[in-house]
Amino acid sequence: MVTRSRIRESLHRIDEIGIKDRKKRRLHRRIYNVDGVNHIWHIDSNHKLIRWNFIVLGGIDGFSRFVTFLNCRDNNKATTVLDSFKTAVVNYGLPLRVRSDKGQENSLVADFMIKERGPNRGSMITGKSCHNQRIERLWRDVFEGVLCYYYDLFHFMEEECFLDISDDNKMYALHHVFLPKINEKLSVWAQAWGKHRIRTAKSSPLRLFTAGMINNPTDFDILDIGNYGTEGNYEDNFNDYDGIQDTRPILDSRAFSVNEICQEELNLHCPRNWASSYYGIDIYHQAVQIIERNS
Repeated sequence: MVTRSRIRESLHRIDEIGIKDRKKRRLHRRIYNVDGVNHIWHIDSNHKLIRWNFIVLGGIDGFSRFVTFLNCRDNNKATTVLDSFKTAVVNYGLPLRVRSDKGQENSLVADFMIKERGPNRGSMITGKSCHNQRIERLWRDVFEGVLCYYYDLFHFMEEECFLDISDDNKMYALHHVFLPKINEKLSVWAQAWGKHRIRTAKSSPLRLFTAGMINNPTDFDILDIGNYGTEGNYEDNFNDYDGIQDTRPILDSRAFSVNEICQEELNLHCPRNWASSYYGIDIYHQAVQIIERNS
């Protein structure tokens, strides 16, 4: 039997040039390196449910991977993103820096960070989504843990002609019934995420974040702002700051409302804490009937 080591030695002896050539094409990955808790947050928006006017906004601490905010909204306007971000700041403190993509929905967060932390120090770092891997990786788990359920449910409701996304009455009913539930599930998921053990850190995000808040230094200097808080291949860094803006649309809330009597009836018969054996479809049908009766 020929061992691997002997094969490796033989290749080095007879094909040294080929080995060097293959090494040139090897992907060189960055090692994620952040000094402490609240040194950088990664923020982004998830559009998996955008067909039904649901957008999930999220932020994660780069050092501990603790989720600082995770909520579902009916729009991704800059004011909405800033509101979620500032709520997280009240709860967990102001990060030294924030990394995001170049989406226009993050513009007010950028203004806020520059005002609070100062200009010309990388208070707001923008770049391609592939460099925002902390939050991009989180989205996969959020979809598998929460969003895929509603993604399949809403598609099923459309296929069965229960839901028509062009019908304002039905879309209002959908949001009244399911928006609070989605946020409830996201909150439960975020709490569970905070307590799960990270294999490489041998601790949970919550423990890392809590310990870091006690021992966290107030500030520090970094030499390479562009690559701070990034993961991925070095080759991906080209054109990172070429001024090209993210092309994702800014989604506004639907311009539709119901009268006060209708809203009171919805709150009474379709409350936020509803329970259903039919995945909420029966509650949704009841909400549609109430809206159509009062319109």
